[in-house]
Amino acid sequence: MDRVAIVYYQRDALARQRAAELAEKLHTHELHSEILEVASSSAHELVYFDATVLVGPLRFSRMHGLALANAVFGFRPVALLLTGTGDTDRILRQLPRRMRGEVPVFTVGDDGRPHTGIDPLVTWLRAMIGYSGYRAVG
Repeated sequence: MDRVAIVYYQRDALARQRAAELAEKLHTHELHSEILEVASSSAHELVYFDATVLVGPLRFSRMHGLALANAVFGFRPVALLLTGTGDTDRILRQLPRRMRGEVPVFTVGDDGRPHTGIDPLVTWLRAMIGYSGYRAVG
């Protein structure tokens, strides 16, 4: 069974909403997901998922979430889904150098328009899970 951990920043209502949207999209593509709050998540439980997506605002870099991404990175694919718009390179500078080119960052705005960042993220997840949950080395 292919499972994706969607870890969201619980203090951001938009992050929770986008996490639910992502879970719904994954379900339509027959991928199972579990929505978790970042404060109650640990790297020990995330390695049992086939991929991890961290959902939150640009200030996400100050959270426990990036520590989770760093811990899980070598074992499972990790992606960031940022709510709102802004300098996405800012969050990449918070990651260790070895992760900067390999952790994709997707963004979804907080306006009322369709969220185009979710579809590319689903496509990326489907491609990565095709490698049995491990990062593709190419």
